[in-house]
Amino acid sequence: MGERRSSRTGQETRDRIIDAVLTTVSNEGLVGTSARVIARTGGFNQALVFYHFGSVEDLLLAALERANERRMNRFRERLEEVEDLRALVQVAIDLHASAEDCDHMALTAIVAGWSASSDLGPRILEILRPWDDMVADALRRSLAGTPFGQVVPTEDMAHAISALFLGIELISRLDADDKRTDSLLSSLAGAANLAGPLLDAMAADPADS
Repeated sequence: MGERRSSRTGQETRDRIIDAVLTTVSNEGLVGTSARVIARTGGFNQALVFYHFGSVEDLLLAALERANERRMNRFRERLEEVEDLRALVQVAIDLHASAEDCDHMALTAIVAGWSASSDLGPRILEILRPWDDMVADALRRSLAGTPFGQVVPTEDMAHAISALFLGIELISRLDADDKRTDSLLSSLAGAANLAGPLLDAMAADPADS
């Protein structure tokens, strides 16, 4: 019983530290994030950062994983229900619309700050990789029954879509006037609306394809 309580208390402390670092990064940026500032934000001793995570770098990776997991959980069901390109673009639009939440702001700040690090790059990519898998599944369903379903490399296309969206989100953090991003997403929605009926027709009447 004592070990179980200790384990639960330890996890609660880790969660509290992760919440503090996510708030710190979203408010101060990666450069302004240190053990001292994280501890001040969360109201705990900074020694807890090193006791539970070993280093600020490992804490930031844990925070990145947590933020990414929570955002995936919010949109996983939506992506699993995608059956056409229009719905896929709408998920992207809704993802962008939620860009002001703490998880997203911290996620993009960490990725942007560490994107040039050869040591951390592979670890960051591994954390973000599940988005590729979810988008690839959505693409397969969207293109099923059409000629494109047999020739489009869905894994590569999904990676390209995920990378494009992440790049758009990183750039939008630098641009206070987000009209370009909104215009781009609107254009993608228009293109998907035009392509949708054609793909539907191909899937409904494969003899004509």
